[in-house]
Amino acid sequence: MYWIKEMQNAIGFIEDNLLEELSIEAIAGSANSSSANFQKIFSIVTGMTVGDYIRARRLSLAAQELAASDNKALDIAVKYGYETAAGFTKAFTRFHGVTPSDVMRQKSVMSFFAPLTINIDIQGGLTMRRKLIPNLPEIVYDGNNAAFFTTLLEATLQSMGEECDKAKLTALSGEGNRFCWTDGKWVFGNELAESINETPFETQHRVLSAIGWNAKYITVTRDKDGKYMNTDRLQIRQDFVNAIDSGFPVIAQVNMADNDMNVFFGYEDDGEKIIGYEYNKGFEPGESLPTDFSTPITWDDWESKIYGYIILQSKIATASEKNTALALFRTISDHARKTSEIRGKKVGFAAWESYLHHLEHDDFANIALLETDAPTIDGIAYSAQHRFFIYCDGLTQIYARKSALPYYRSLTEKFPDWKGALDIAIAALDACADYGGFLWGAGFSFDEAGFEKFKSAEGRKILADEGHKAMQKDMEAVEQFEKILESEGITTV
Repeated sequence: MYWIKEMQNAIGFIEDNLLEELSIEAIAGSANSSSANFQKIFSIVTGMTVGDYIRARRLSLAAQELAASDNKALDIAVKYGYETAAGFTKAFTRFHGVTPSDVMRQKSVMSFFAPLTINIDIQGGLTMRRKLIPNLPEIVYDGNNAAFFTTLLEATLQSMGEECDKAKLTALSGEGNRFCWTDGKWVFGNELAESINETPFETQHRVLSAIGWNAKYITVTRDKDGKYMNTDRLQIRQDFVNAIDSGFPVIAQVNMADNDMNVFFGYEDDGEKIIGYEYNKGFEPGESLPTDFSTPITWDDWESKIYGYIILQSKIATASEKNTALALFRTISDHARKTSEIRGKKVGFAAWESYLHHLEHDDFANIALLETDAPTIDGIAYSAQHRFFIYCDGLTQIYARKSALPYYRSLTEKFPDWKGALDIAIAALDACADYGGFLWGAGFSFDEAGFEKFKSAEGRKILADEGHKAMQKDMEAVEQFEKILESEGITTV
């Protein structure tokens, strides 16, 4: 849903019915929205509540009528929704700074709140200082951080009217064939995009270059006291404001949501506040599933929560489709067979081996079932529940393989010589990705019963055995990509 268009429809409905009794339900209905969601979005887009907007418009029109006609103040008050002259005078004076009698005598209006018109700039009102990129679609966040960058990038490109292939973005990012695991520890963060990057923004740069975008990549560094080392608050704000003014949403690494990335598409008060989506609102691990909708929200003191960002700058030439695919296959092979760690994390087949070993052989005998009952040592909660969630983060990486399959299928049509190898790889990856959903079919769940089953050696042995089968399928797919590389004269490790 392009909700800014819906907000403009709602404003039109209000303007057409200013002299009628207006209910939130009716206004929200004109925007194809629920009352609660509409009020949140209206506030984000306009910087004011629905009630305040209606009041400002009615008092502005009342002032015009007082100055231009000889109608009685009480008649005008009733016309614009006020039952008594005293109530009208109080509201009028608070808004305009003068009484209705002053306006009638002097025939001048002190303040006028114009109807709002929403495009990219929001104009009208008194002194609106707000900028929004209008066509950024709602972003679905399903709890899968492994592929969330491509979700944000897809929305960003759509907002600029650019066609994009989500499956291709997922494949080019490497998220369709990755695995990352921290050996010897059950810690969060393995599923994040940066966990497989040896240099900052490596994944993001690879994707944007492949689809023809030059971009500015900024890593924000701070000392132990939080003081900026390579930039400052004003520079960050100026970068975001300039990008949004140019129609480019900003994809950022953040510490202000249930994931490590966000996309910002508006600001107010010259960047004093930033506007983006809030994802997964209300999600409680072990109690509920991630929500599948997002809500626009403004943040104060937002610069302190940014630790990196990407600003699109200009289109660039791209490699041929064939060379792009071959470069991807090489990336997949290198990742799968990498033996050295990336910032203390194993990747590829080494990550698979470590993951499955820990799953089967870690000693759960002396750990608590729930996090609420578990001691925390070096930031690690020794509970089956905690480890269960980390295991699930691994499954999200594996399941993401399905998202890239349509792109590989498209390559079989474009490059018939690759079809045999690609068909085998596609079938193998599809089977491997099924392991990402094996948890639910095997009776594991987000509750105490599921945690109890995961804590048992027998339960985890079932998961590990199935995982070894999935790993073999992953290896089979990588071998087929390597066959294509060898057929094109490209050596692999």
